[in-house]
Amino acid sequence: MLLHLSDLHFGLEHDLITDALTKLCNALPLEAIAISGDLTQRARRVEFQAFHDFFNELGVPWIVVPGNHDIPLYHLPRRIFNPFGYYEKAFGDTEQVLETAHFHLVGVNSVSPKHHTQGRITHKQIAEIGTKLMAGKDGKHRIILSHQPFRVLKPSQQSDVPILARDASQYWAHCGLDALLHGHFHIPVVLPLKEYFELSKEVLDIQAGTAVSHRLRHDVPNSVNIIHPDLRVDRYDFNLENNQFERLGPLWPSID
Repeated sequence: MLLHLSDLHFGLEHDLITDALTKLCNALPLEAIAISGDLTQRARRVEFQAFHDFFNELGVPWIVVPGNHDIPLYHLPRRIFNPFGYYEKAFGDTEQVLETAHFHLVGVNSVSPKHHTQGRITHKQIAEIGTKLMAGKDGKHRIILSHQPFRVLKPSQQSDVPILARDASQYWAHCGLDALLHGHFHIPVVLPLKEYFELSKEVLDIQAGTAVSHRLRHDVPNSVNIIHPDLRVDRYDFNLENNQFERLGPLWPSID
């Protein structure tokens, strides 16, 4: 079982919700936690440290990728010359791999320092990530973790999708990809990609809401995803009445 979080925005986190997240992690038989970017609000050292300390204390393996909030916004010299400096000091490489009992997780850095929100993936990344995917053991779901989604719900969101999303999806599907985990728009949704990108197999684009921050969007409460070993995806929302994350229902397969 995999816990998928995104857009935590440490610096704007709510203590009641981080406490509830801790309780949820303790109650579930988690293999790992996958966090798809926007770990911090303003990419400050103190925010990265608070994030690192919180997840280290949970005692569950975790993997992260940067989001657009994890590079400096106002400090232009750092944004230009060392955009991932604080991130790498806290977490190491921006594209790591984590193997669990049922999942082979590969991180992809989709953040462009030249743009505020638009995603970026290069041809070099596509090839390198494909090699990492194929290194996964047989029988395990191959999953990529990046910040910007590859398919969106609204035309106004399309500009943030990485330009090479189609090319990447087609190549990675041939490499055995089963799902992509994203955040960015704070909307929990699962969108199939096979017909959309004309892939050789079904690949799920799994997006998460904002886990613990005040930055709620689209009338969606704080929420997280649970991904089961058979790739079923459940949505858990934070309940203000009892200060707990509770299962709302399935995101995939969808129930019409």
